[in-house]
Amino acid sequence: MNHINLVSVISDTHGLIDNHVIPYLKKSDVIIHAGDICSTQIIFDLQKYCDKVFCVAGNNDIPEKYFDNEDKKIISQLKKYQNILINGETISIEHGDRFGHKADHEGLRNSYPNSKLIIYGHTHYQVCDQKKEPWVINPGACGHTRNNDGGPCFVQIEMNESEWNVIPYCFN
Repeated sequence: MNHINLVSVISDTHGLIDNHVIPYLKKSDVIIHAGDICSTQIIFDLQKYCDKVFCVAGNNDIPEKYFDNEDKKIISQLKKYQNILINGETISIEHGDRFGHKADHEGLRNSYPNSKLIIYGHTHYQVCDQKKEPWVINPGACGHTRNNDGGPCFVQIEMNESEWNVIPYCFN
């Protein structure tokens, strides 16, 4: 993978990406979706916006919830977690539902000790924990379902040769 400058991180779309977020996604080098996609159309749309898209399954991404066989197949192929390499650093992605509704950042750090960044969703709360590595980020809910931060949220990470800058966004 060539040098990446901009990563957009979304989660918990629950079948809808808010229109405020789409222009940002279209400018991304990489899009990461941390689960609860709830519509294969979301995956297709993300792939139109960006060539490099990584998605993991959330607790609501269950093939049995789909009627179309192609949709069932797409959803069944999503992994529960994924490690990706960006600019020589490991990013680990999971939905985070294994911790219930209260995220366990130390549990995540213990699960992925060699990562620079851990991304999770599920709680619908935006969190950017950069106190120590690996960093732990939840972009918040990007759709319109249980937006605990008050509106659709996501995170972008600007990357240059020497640093990563995490930028949280939330729309009301």
